[in-house]
Amino acid sequence: MHEWYGYGGYGGGIGAFLITLLILLVIFLVCREIVCWYWKINKAVELLERQNVLLERIEARLSAPAAPPAAPPLVTPPAR
Repeated sequence: MHEWYGYGGYGGGIGAFLITLLILLVIFLVCREIVCWYWKINKAVELLERQNVLLERIEARLSAPAAPPAAPPLVTPPAR
């Protein structure tokens, strides 16, 4: 067997595992970003968040207490 195959030769088993894990994480994040860009997921999330803000504004306007009704305008009869 080669020396680097042993437990202590190639940084130990844990070092190789951590490096492999880091590389896989980077590959996953890059692939995830490509998929999100291709399917326009990030753009859809932005639009949905904006829609929520607009709906909250509408809800606030509708649930606000209404101003008391104004007095009806005075109508003077036409002069004869």
